[in-house]
Amino acid sequence: MKKIQFASLVCLLLVLAACGTSGTAETTDTKQLELSAQEVAKLVVDHRNGTISVRSDTSSDYIQVEAGVRSNGASMKKLELDLRADHNIAYLDARFEGQFLATGSGAVDLEVTVPKGVDVEIKSHRDGDITLNQLQSSASIDNINGDIFVSGLSGSLEIDNRDGNVTVTDIAETVIIDNLNGHVAIERIDGAVEIHVGDGSLAIDQVKKDVTITQTGKGEVSIGEINGNVVHKK
Repeated sequence: MKKIQFASLVCLLLVLAACGTSGTAETTDTKQLELSAQEVAKLVVDHRNGTISVRSDTSSDYIQVEAGVRSNGASMKKLELDLRADHNIAYLDARFEGQFLATGSGAVDLEVTVPKGVDVEIKSHRDGDITLNQLQSSASIDNINGDIFVSGLSGSLEIDNRDGNVTVTDIAETVIIDNLNGHVAIERIDGAVEIHVGDGSLAIDQVKKDVTITQTGKGEVSIGEINGNVVHKK
């Protein structure tokens, strides 16, 4: 009797999964969003799956977003894509909600431009590469899986990353990185650097101020030209 009940449960789950995938074949779409940033000091990006690319546009007073949406079997009705402002903070939400069983794991690829002086915070990101290039501001990133590339920031940078390689170059102020697994490459930093390395490796070079490295794993650490003091904790 128990075997029959278990088999019936499996069949029911398969039927539900089949129903969930019917009518939700791969669908793609491109959407544009725009928001005046005259009173905005920071953009907060709440994003789940997909790539993110952010750069500054010094000639514009608007935050502009181009979103490439891929359903990957998810219902497009579950897409949450919104750009809004609350006082001096802008919020960009880009994700699919309510996914269950085989209803898919949709993704949104974002290309974002921000005016000069608008800081960028990327949070709750789960899967996909992140690129920040030539930002006239500071930035922070909270990421679970995916490679991160940051180059040319006029402000400070903070990264909390679990799995993926991190490449950071040409940062004008302080850099703080907490990376659990993956290779970290840091070069040409005008400010101080504080980094925690887990099971990954680290290469750091051309830093003008102090460097503090906390290492909990056994990955290789390469230290090049550092003008300030170096503290390496194991």
